[in-house]
Amino acid sequence: MLFHVTAQHSWESCVGKMMAEGTVSRETGIEGEKWVEGNEDVKVIAAGGYQSAHRYYAVVEADEYASVVLLFNGLMFRGDVDILPMTDMIARRKELGNWGK
Repeated sequence: MLFHVTAQHSWESCVGKMMAEGTVSRETGIEGEKWVEGNEDVKVIAAGGYQSAHRYYAVVEADEYASVVLLFNGLMFRGDVDILPMTDMIARRKELGNWGK
């Protein structure tokens, strides 16, 4: 199943800002973006950032919603995370035999 994820934090909770100030380590910043690699239960298909708005976007694939929640758990402590199930419209069109028509 596909999921669209939007994660946003404020400038106050921005790890990049905190790294620049020296209040958190570089390792903390690296760990904070580890979700981009996915894990055994969640495949990250696309990931992007809109840094000036402190926002991430991702399309991920997983069998269960709970697996996606666990992958983005770290971001949930810094701001809002929306996880929305999506219909794979390409697969749907192909399954219905409508591809190329």
